[in-house]
Amino acid sequence: MRKLAPLLSALLIPYLYVEGQTPISNQGVTVEIVATASEYIPKTTTISHPGHAYTDCHGNTSYLGDFSGREDSNGRISGDVSGTASTDTRCNTTFTPPTETSLTHYDRVNYTIAKGSQAMYLLSCTQHWMLTKKERALVIFGALTVGSEKIQKNANGTWTECPAFTIGAKYALSVGSTSDAHLEGAPGGNPVKLDYLSSAALPPAPSTQSVPLRQQPQAASGPGVAKVHITSTPNGGEIYVDGKFFGNAPSDLTLSSGEHIVRVVLAGKAWTRTVQVTPGEIQLHAVID
Repeated sequence: MRKLAPLLSALLIPYLYVEGQTPISNQGVTVEIVATASEYIPKTTTISHPGHAYTDCHGNTSYLGDFSGREDSNGRISGDVSGTASTDTRCNTTFTPPTETSLTHYDRVNYTIAKGSQAMYLLSCTQHWMLTKKERALVIFGALTVGSEKIQKNANGTWTECPAFTIGAKYALSVGSTSDAHLEGAPGGNPVKLDYLSSAALPPAPSTQSVPLRQQPQAASGPGVAKVHITSTPNGGEIYVDGKFFGNAPSDLTLSSGEHIVRVVLAGKAWTRTVQVTPGEIQLHAVID
């Protein structure tokens, strides 16, 4: 029974703000490795051996006969025949009851907690202990001499491989199902396959309806300024104007006239436009997909 997985899942509880887990997405989400752990899980295999019965029977038969006869005046012989027979048979039955043999081995489970912009993810990778190729060959060819069980007992074996992650390293996470999650590092690199166990949503960032005055390039009114209303789909995108953070969509910003670069970021994806701002009111809607 996995004891460490519920403990790691409990670490995610403080981040929950809605009931249930966050939806699984098969699109890449930028995550950062924040914790790793491992434990050994016992696996027991039971082998049943059927019982059998053997019956051995042996015995003997004896026969005793009696004949009595007589001859008449004509020389003819007549008589009576009688006999008895006896049989002695003995059977012995040997019974072997059915038995069971239990074999226990251990798997090593490595856990990884990754943090995204909106959720924490619990992932795992399981290592299995296996004989090396040389040891497997010895088991096959040595079964007729010293016995395969003795060889396996003395074998060193090796663990199947699992990736090692560095705390703080960043990856792109995609999840297809509970047994099909992938972490991809550098572009063009081979993605690492893991098991997806659970996730917990992070508290939403406070929605800023208006931009703090210290972040506004210019006064809220007057000639040469514009009121810009920015929204996003999905809601809550982070708004950057000319590289400065101005809050989360939807928000109303006051910008000076001229050219500005507006960037809206959500879940590792970005919407970017170069906007020519003129005095008045402007509405911008960022569709992030």
